[in-house]
Amino acid sequence: MTKNYEVESGDARLDCLVWAPEPSKGRGEGVVFCHGWGGGAQYDDLLARLAEEGYSALRLSQRGYGKSTGRADLSCWAEDMAACANSMRDAMDVRRIWAAGQSTGGTMSLVAAATQDIFAGAVAIAAFTDLTSILQDNRNARKILEDRFGPLQEKHFRAADAIGLVDSLKKPVLIVHGTADETVPFAHGELLYNRMRATATHRGVRGGNHHLNNGDRAALIEDIVAWLKSR
Repeated sequence: MTKNYEVESGDARLDCLVWAPEPSKGRGEGVVFCHGWGGGAQYDDLLARLAEEGYSALRLSQRGYGKSTGRADLSCWAEDMAACANSMRDAMDVRRIWAAGQSTGGTMSLVAAATQDIFAGAVAIAAFTDLTSILQDNRNARKILEDRFGPLQEKHFRAADAIGLVDSLKKPVLIVHGTADETVPFAHGELLYNRMRATATHRGVRGGNHHLNNGDRAALIEDIVAWLKSR
């Protein structure tokens, strides 16, 4: 069952969609899922499957995306994810909440887990290590990001510096990345994993593209769900 849901974060109202579990199946756990730099809803199948397993799953549109108010600002993403988690905890009776996301959202799920106490850990799909590196590795990245956020500033580089934060991240993390990712090179996921081997799990998807929609999608979803349930 899905429902529209709104979260206030600072001066912004975040438009969200929530997948709620059957009351008898609720685990008391939740997931906040964040999209990438282009927005979209590429992992609604995962969120629906998580709800079947008893998780409350929320997908937010970051400020300036979709129906969310405010100006798009990458430096607010981790805090906005935490605002969603706090709202879930208060309204949905969840005690343990995971940060998750794809592409930029995967990067920011790591940042959120590292900087926001409310998160138990992270699921980072196709995450890049930091802005400096993705600007070097993807020639289209600067235009895409600046079309959305305006000229990149120091605050944006600080906010998306996952590689600089994960050394101190002691929470469980799942890194998922396609070996044929055409947007964020597979090496980014390897670098992130190598920084936190003690607490992280690495799932390389052979031949997988950026959205991981060119292979056995059902098996991928089940793998992510199984990892979360085992924690």
